[in-house]
Amino acid sequence: EPQSFYNLLNLCDGSFAGGDNGRVHVGTPKTSSQCHDGDDGNDDDEKSRSTTALLNDNKNDDINTTTTKNDHITLHQRLNHARQIHTLLTQLNIPCIEPAFTALIRLAVRVGDYELAEEYLGEAEGTQQCKVKLRMYSSLLRGYCGGLSEEEEDVDTNDNDVTTAGGGGTSNSSGAGPTQEGLIKALKVWKRMYDNSGGISTGHPRYLESKQDDNNSSTTKEQQQQQLFGEGVSPKITLSEYEYSALLRCATALKDVKVAERVLSDIAESVMVPGLSTMKVMLDWFRSDRCDVASTATADNNSETSAASSALDHVTLPPREGEGLSVGPITNDTGRGWNIYRDCTIDSSTGSLQLSNPEEVQTTTDCPSNQIEYRLKPVELTQKAWKAMREMNSSIVLEGTVEGNISVFQGGGKGKKRPRGSDVVSKLHGGNAKQGSTAHNNKNNSGRKKKDPNWRINHWKGFETFIENHSSYNIVIDGANVGYYNQTYRLGSNAPRHVDYKQIDGLIRHLLELPSNERHHIILFMHERHFSQRLLPQWAYPIIKMWDGNEAPYDRLTVYRTPQGLNDDWYWMHAALINGGREDKPSVLAITNDEMRDHHFQMTAQGYFLRWKERHQVHFDFGEWNRELKRNDVLLEYPSIYSRRIQRVDGESKGCVLAGADSIVIPLPKKGDENRFVDGVHVADDGIPQEETYVVVQRVIS
Repeated sequence: EPQSFYNLLNLCDGSFAGGDNGRVHVGTPKTSSQCHDGDDGNDDDEKSRSTTALLNDNKNDDINTTTTKNDHITLHQRLNHARQIHTLLTQLNIPCIEPAFTALIRLAVRVGDYELAEEYLGEAEGTQQCKVKLRMYSSLLRGYCGGLSEEEEDVDTNDNDVTTAGGGGTSNSSGAGPTQEGLIKALKVWKRMYDNSGGISTGHPRYLESKQDDNNSSTTKEQQQQQLFGEGVSPKITLSEYEYSALLRCATALKDVKVAERVLSDIAESVMVPGLSTMKVMLDWFRSDRCDVASTATADNNSETSAASSALDHVTLPPREGEGLSVGPITNDTGRGWNIYRDCTIDSSTGSLQLSNPEEVQTTTDCPSNQIEYRLKPVELTQKAWKAMREMNSSIVLEGTVEGNISVFQGGGKGKKRPRGSDVVSKLHGGNAKQGSTAHNNKNNSGRKKKDPNWRINHWKGFETFIENHSSYNIVIDGANVGYYNQTYRLGSNAPRHVDYKQIDGLIRHLLELPSNERHHIILFMHERHFSQRLLPQWAYPIIKMWDGNEAPYDRLTVYRTPQGLNDDWYWMHAALINGGREDKPSVLAITNDEMRDHHFQMTAQGYFLRWKERHQVHFDFGEWNRELKRNDVLLEYPSIYSRRIQRVDGESKGCVLAGADSIVIPLPKKGDENRFVDGVHVADDGIPQEETYVVVQRVIS
């Protein structure tokens, strides 16, 4: 089976955790002494000999295909085994898939055969069954930057015929240090990855039509991708923290200011909280920025050491996500370098940073450093970011999923379908609900779906119109998330039959009964099944009636019932995004404890999404029983007044901005950061503090 060959290719590449420094090749066959006595062991030996003979027919090098537990498998042996398997797959007309190509490329890079790695990459890009991913390009990019990380390199030191990333000389590792030629090639891999990702797949229903458009239309590829985005269309691939670190490390070694500034700006835009290893690479740049780097950055253009000799002058990189936003100059024109203050604390009520002692004492300004104040600012999303998120959310609703973003969370519906809720509305209101309520709009959805194949599109378009015409609102609530909160804990292992309507109502009343200077208009989103007569408990009927009524304070509440077959999360998400960036509409907060990984994994603009969560998501909890209010106290965690992200801030003293005293502030990881990372599984290491701390990189001036 093809999967067996793919597994073998990954075994050839794999160094797995455990054993000697984490390098144990699990694909090594057992010795005969370890086999069980009897017929089963003999059968296994016979099968092993047959497989060996088959592979030997295709091999070009004289290599033993079986080893003992004391034998060391060199990188060249691994690669030669992998090449045999690849040749056999070609002879059998079995196409390789992405994991197989990734293994081949990574092995070639580890050996130092970059021409072979490029050959495999070209074959992968031309293979229909291979859906490109970042990891397929990552090892080649990092190899060109000067070699893979130590844990990826084999411990063997006998392979002395390994070519270097720069294309000349030999080395006993996968790279011989950074070179400008290698950096240029790495940047080209970055651009190549961007160009070959995204777009429409062969399985898309409009694939042939799009191909005809490519030949007959002047529409750009970017425009076509936006028009077609949805099922069967992959997003553009962007670099991760891992690749950015390799590029910045290489640029630092080569003192390439242009590349370093581009990479640092991209990190600031796409990485909310950089890891400690990335932090070290970033600080290495500023530590190295002394007179020599400053002269390189400001030299005459005719000089051989001019910034015009940057590797970036040889490559056109993908457009920046942040509409040209930058961390600003990263070199000090005075040649005095930078002061670095580690583990700075912050006053969360003001965003003011308290500087620690610098790594090296330098003269900064006439004002002592302990009298300079740095205050973090809130960083809002750009118009481009708001627009991209709105379009992406609508596309996912209409198409259901986005190819290339596989997540256990994604999909258009959630869980077992329950009865619909229109019957309760009829019982409570005689079929009439207050203006703005959608209870009467969702009736007989199943019948509509059978009669109208476009019901999904039509319903969503109707919702978009409903939101556009809705009176001003500033809060949306994920009703199911609030209603199910702590339900499993209280009821044990059995899933709750229904949401806690009293809990939802307590949160609503808390918001609606705030002082007049904090008046809110709320839209509550809940799936229509939560209003089903067969599901709704008798004691909840009065609550639903108040929600749909016009008596204060519920006259500032709208209840939107989402239809069966569609994920209710996408509705409140759209309502939260629709006013983004508009000066004539209030900013909208979303109350939910859902970390929204299903949204995150299906959105191409992952950096946008994380920043939106930071500025617009409100977490909730419930406190002790309040006898006076006859409900539990509501505890809300609003977004902070500043953005915890990399940003450039001005230095101030006694309220006045100090010229030239600007600094770059970088947040450090802390416990509780798990949900700020892309994969949602980050676990803070021992020694990581509970509180927020920062690194302040301060320009030194005369």
